[in-house]
Amino acid sequence: MRVAVAVLIAVVIAEIKALASGGQSLWTFRIIAMLLGGFYLLLGASGTGSAASRRVNWGAVTPGFGGFLFRGYQPKPTDPRLTPGAVFIVSGIVLLALGAVL
Repeated sequence: MRVAVAVLIAVVIAEIKALASGGQSLWTFRIIAMLLGGFYLLLGASGTGSAASRRVNWGAVTPGFGGFLFRGYQPKPTDPRLTPGAVFIVSGIVLLALGAVL
C-alpha cells in the first residue's frame, strides 16, 4: 500500500508538471517520473535511521494534530512489513520503469 501511495504521489506531481509546462506533455511526464524515481532510490539508499525513513509514517510526525491529518498505520505484529528503505527503492524502480516504458 505504501509503495502504491508513493508512486501515486509521484505520478500526480509529474502529471501536474507536464500539464503546466505545455508542449510535449508525455515527454515531460517521462522525465519527471524518472527524476522522482531516482530521488526515491537515493532516499532508499539513505538507510533506516535517516529522517526520510522516519517520515514514512505521518501518524508519528503529526501527533500534535491528534491524528487529524493522518492517523498512521500501525501494523499488527504478525503482519508482513517493508522497511522504509524498501518502500523507497521499490517505488523508485516502479517510477523508473514507468518513465522508460512510456
